[in-house]
Amino acid sequence: MALILAFSALAQIEPVNKELRLQSILQTFQQRDVANRKVHADYPVAPAPKDADSPKGGLDLPANNWFPGEWEEVKAIAVTCYYDYLVPGHENDNYWYADPIVSGYADYYHYSGGWQRQGGGPYVASPALNSASYGEFVNVFLYLMDAIQLGGAEAWVRIENASDSTLIKNKLTSMNLRTNKLKWIIGTGNSFWFRDCGPIAFYYGDEDNVGMVDFGYYTGRALDDSLPSLIEEQMGIPNYITMVKWEGGNCLVDGAGMVISSDAIYSGNMSGQGQYTWDGVNPSSIHVTSKPALNQQKVKDSLAHIMGPRGCHIIPAFHYDGGTGHIDLYADMIDENEFVFSQFPEAYSNWVDYKTAAKNIDSLCSWTSVFGNKFKCHYIPFPCTDNGGTFASQTSYNQSYTRTYSNHTFVNNVLIQPVFSTVSNGQPTAQWDRDRFEAVKRAYPGYTVYPINVKSFDGSGGAIHCITKQIPADNPVRILHPSITGNTLMTYANTNAPITAKIHNKSGIASAKVVYRVNGGNWNEAALTPGADDEFSGSIPTTSFTTSGGSNKVEYYISATSNNGKTITKPIPASQGGYYTFYVGSQPVGIENAEQQHFGQFFPNPADGRANVEISLAEGSHYDVTIVDQLGRVAHRSTLDAQGDIVYSIDTHKLASGVYNVVFSNGNERIVRRIVVK
Repeated sequence: MALILAFSALAQIEPVNKELRLQSILQTFQQRDVANRKVHADYPVAPAPKDADSPKGGLDLPANNWFPGEWEEVKAIAVTCYYDYLVPGHENDNYWYADPIVSGYADYYHYSGGWQRQGGGPYVASPALNSASYGEFVNVFLYLMDAIQLGGAEAWVRIENASDSTLIKNKLTSMNLRTNKLKWIIGTGNSFWFRDCGPIAFYYGDEDNVGMVDFGYYTGRALDDSLPSLIEEQMGIPNYITMVKWEGGNCLVDGAGMVISSDAIYSGNMSGQGQYTWDGVNPSSIHVTSKPALNQQKVKDSLAHIMGPRGCHIIPAFHYDGGTGHIDLYADMIDENEFVFSQFPEAYSNWVDYKTAAKNIDSLCSWTSVFGNKFKCHYIPFPCTDNGGTFASQTSYNQSYTRTYSNHTFVNNVLIQPVFSTVSNGQPTAQWDRDRFEAVKRAYPGYTVYPINVKSFDGSGGAIHCITKQIPADNPVRILHPSITGNTLMTYANTNAPITAKIHNKSGIASAKVVYRVNGGNWNEAALTPGADDEFSGSIPTTSFTTSGGSNKVEYYISATSNNGKTITKPIPASQGGYYTFYVGSQPVGIENAEQQHFGQFFPNPADGRANVEISLAEGSHYDVTIVDQLGRVAHRSTLDAQGDIVYSIDTHKLASGVYNVVFSNGNERIVRRIVVK
């Protein structure tokens, strides 16, 4: 993700220490990069190669290819650490900096009221690992390596020099972080935004081999684009290069042939310029290669050809997101059926991007899944300012924050989650941050959620998703399933709930089953019977469940074992409580999930005198409020009639010390929040 910091706020910073130097370097060069994008069309362009402007983007992938969703099994995540690029002879001088543009050659910059170019030449690359000098920024990358390994995947760490592996491993050890599943990719680079400059991996052929597509990064950042080639050379994964420019943070796939991007993809392809090249010896040989300029239709056709045979959708980009226009700032998918969106509070309803988000969400939810069903949509909260308040304006949010909880990364049964306050004992310490972190955990049931404080990335237009890149697992067991979730009422009271799935492995499927339970009881199994074209079917015997005028909570997951002995569950974190949940009965059930997150958590908690909860109600609403102790006794009843953003308060002086559930209920939903009274 292109890092864009607030220029006016940092322009006068003198790089007297490494942390301020880092801020000013990122600000200066990323401002320059954004400016370069805008003037590319003015550069002279050599004639394009024959047929290079074909709607296929100049690329044909191997047959039987498919791009997995990011929630699916991975064997590795590519990351790096932050590097200092130094001018030889000025390694310890904070007023000098090298900006690599091709392998072995950098532009030199000197600071004098601002960074000014002072020629160029060789450079020294040194991993920045000392948080005492650089602040929490450098630790983010180290915690990422730890979280990746927690998820059972390998951390593929790009390093400049082989000896850097020892430095990084020693640093991880000193922080009591994992080092057992590290692999090193050795080669030059000058970026940590691996989502954007890295490859997009896919499966192909009868053996489900792993390959990569290398989309072009923008001109002037040749070393940002080096990662796919390094992975090909050192990890043996074939790399297929296309001339279409595209940043990976602007990519969303459903794992079943549909690709989504924002219209930010168009501007990068209007230029006829590719990347820098040189002969490795003479700096005068550095030049810009030519590429075809693609209009909007050719861009969309190319993307559909490469990644979206079932559908390619281009939606409007945000205007105030740090300049990226990337989808991963506010949307992801938890499987092939469901989107999860960051929800702007009503307080921001006058923002341009609030309206854009609303329209985009309507569009996404109106499309149909691979099974012909409407996509399900859930929501997670929007971050706050440091004091738990709202942002002053859309412009200030764009310049100084661009915070998002959506910019996370799946690693099998782990979700690496950005938060915006110091993490202690696996929780963010700011109350507002912790409340929203808990809401995220509820939205992604079963996942081990690993929080990383990315406050140092504020204003960058990116976070965890932007600096990681998934490498899919070998020998995948692929399960596509139209999940049953939510209030089904009497739909499956007289008919057993049908469970169907497409399940595939290169060796074939030995067995498949649905595992289910009712109202938290014992687990039961029902076999899924194979049919044609990898189709499996069975049912959950919901007709045998007694409703007695109420409702039953049904939880289930699918398990499949291949002929070569590999077992996968759907969802992957089923062993940790990641189940599909639906309700059968004559009465609607209030489901406390991501869609009810307009109710925050009580604070302070424990409470001593008064407890408050933030509530955002889009329209006038009525709730019955009941406070219940641990023995089920009602301690207090009241009602809530409100509209908009409010703070609901409870006077706890009249409550005995202990734990209470506060229940907000109406005819359609039931939200429970817990408070502890001192």
